Amino acid sequence: MFTDTPDSILAILTDEGRTNFAQATLGLKSFQLNGFAVGQGGYNSTNPVHIVSIDGSSQSLISQFFPTLGTKAVETIERPTLSTIVANCRLAKDEAISALGEIGLWAEVIWSTNALEIGTTFLLAVAHFPIVTKTLRQAILYRLIIQF
Repeated sequence: MFTDTPDSILAILTDEGRTNFAQATLGLKSFQLNGFAVGQGGYNSTNPVHIVSIDGSSQSLISQFFPTLGTKAVETIERPTLSTIVANCRLAKDEAISALGEIGLWAEVIWSTNALEIGTTFLLAVAHFPIVTKTLRQAILYRLIIQF
């Protein structure tokens, strides 16, 4: 059972993330990455080397664990090409001590033709991965790469 070959990481843009990227491309809005969170969901609890599917319409992680509320700031953002964004999401050694299986990247609308959208946040992308147990003396850097 736990000796199965682990699944690969599955990462997607959420439906809302795709919509916002499309509207940004058309010049209808702009947004910026504002944080990330990790969770204890994402893997199959009876066989944690396997992941569960991602619901693209989701607006939250399955079981957000860290931070307990809101998001943690992305450490750095890289732009290697015009159509690629790399978000470096670092968990310090004393953060998120748990079994992890999901990570989410949030963004905030900073300009829009619809003034009511300005300041709203949304789940841009989600990744599920086989169980990773983060210990007290371990730091982890997740590099989330988005190509559009």
